[in-house]
Amino acid sequence: MACDQISKGRKLSCKDQTGGIKYIDFAVYDDYGFVVANEAIATLPVLLTEVFRYEVKATVNTLTETATVNADNRTTEIVQALAVTLPKLSAESQVEVQALLAGTVIAFVWDYNGNVNVVGINNGADATTVTKATGGAGGDLSGYTIALEAKDNRLSPFLSPAAKTALKAIVSDEVIIP
Repeated sequence: MACDQISKGRKLSCKDQTGGIKYIDFAVYDDYGFVVANEAIATLPVLLTEVFRYEVKATVNTLTETATVNADNRTTEIVQALAVTLPKLSAESQVEVQALLAGTVIAFVWDYNGNVNVVGINNGADATTVTKATGGAGGDLSGYTIALEAKDNRLSPFLSPAAKTALKAIVSDEVIIP
């Protein structure tokens, strides 16, 4: 049985990281044939030609990946959970929220450290809940919260610098200004 084996130690990192998501690029899910080597995607698939950028606040948007291992069955399932908050209600925004709710996507999650993690490359990511809220007090959220989930047997891969540059080139000019 050829399983991955630990091959290196790890030092404690410097205190130079910032938490949070800067923006998320969504693509309509398709079997694009992403190639992952050493936990990274070196080039984007040729068939991936457009993504839609969602600007988000770092404070409430998160990507959390949780692995569940069943030693008896020799299986691993990793749930990639993406929590997205979109402030400000509008009909135009709601059209896109409905599309996220009904469809399946791949999410390119840009963090504040320059990393891009790709969620849902094998089976896509689906919305599991959407909440529309008006808020009850002046400082409450008037907007949408969306939970998306993908299931895989590996953690979400990173994009290489070349793949990040290619991704920037296919971001759609179509945007909503709520």
